Amino acid sequence: MSSLPLPARTSRRRMMALGLTLAALASGCATPPPPPPPPAPAPKFTPEQVRTMRDLGFVETDEGWTLSMGSRVLFGFGADRLGPDEIGTVARLTDSLIKVGLTRVRVEGHTDSIGDAAVNQRLSLRRAEVVAREMETRGFPASDLQARGLGASRPIADNTTEAGRAQNRRVAVIVLSD
Repeated sequence: MSSLPLPARTSRRRMMALGLTLAALASGCATPPPPPPPPAPAPKFTPEQVRTMRDLGFVETDEGWTLSMGSRVLFGFGADRLGPDEIGTVARLTDSLIKVGLTRVRVEGHTDSIGDAAVNQRLSLRRAEVVAREMETRGFPASDLQARGLGASRPIADNTTEAGRAQNRRVAVIVLSD
């Protein structure tokens, strides 16, 4: 038996228990390892889709991949109809997008700055809608087509010259990610 008196043995047991408790707490207080980084977001577009958009002349912007069709689909002053050349351009564009599975787009219509702003706003929407309808006739899902008119708010050329105004009477197509 131990030669220590009973209170000393109890005190020694308490000290050992306290020591074990502190050791257990100390090992639990270690800084946990940081959580693993979140997985990288899935790419919005496949390499084939990106290559197709680049080949068609799209440029990546904050809003999505944007194709200003100012050099391809222009409208006459006050006009909102597509001619045969423009219909062919929209058809080729639509076929290429559908082929690689790009079927969510917004079509934005634009005008020059001549005339009343409200009239230009309505005209720009009609321009966007005529291109969207043409895309739909080529098989583009109507539910994934958005048409928006921006009037003269986003010129790409100088509105003080006829050549600049002609460039501003256009549509832009923006491919949207899911």
